[in-house]
Amino acid sequence: MRHRNHSLLPALLLGAVALLSGCAGGGGTGGSPSASTSSQGQGQDTDLQISIRADGNAESAHFHLLCDGPVALERSNHPRAAAACALVDAHPQLLTEPAAGATRMCTQQYGGPAIARVTGTRDGQAVERTFDLHDGCAISDWTAALALLVDQPSGQLQ
Repeated sequence: MRHRNHSLLPALLLGAVALLSGCAGGGGTGGSPSASTSSQGQGQDTDLQISIRADGNAESAHFHLLCDGPVALERSNHPRAAAACALVDAHPQLLTEPAAGATRMCTQQYGGPAIARVTGTRDGQAVERTFDLHDGCAISDWTAALALLVDQPSGQLQ
């Protein structure tokens, strides 16, 4: 009987290795080669409209940003398209509003009346994010998205 258990163990180990190696191809850090080429092969995965209102009312700038992953497409009219696409690709969470009721300790400083609105799609998901400068957290959010928003306006029209 002992001989029988020894011959069963290698077969079980071989089966486990085969099973695990089959699972490893699509898991892990989140990107199988077919998944990464499918989004880039479509020609664009980010299509955003960025509207800036430096005085909080009248639109002072409007940009259209088109990206294929971290690469800006030529049809973009964004002045910092390459940096904006790289930012959005590396930090897509910038395109979502902070969670309602999230506890954030923010300084009570006013950065000006400027408002930026970002709408469109990213990886097939709708994007609708507003940035402003009403307190320290909002100023920090704007600064983190600076490549996308182009500038941190003073609220003064020139």
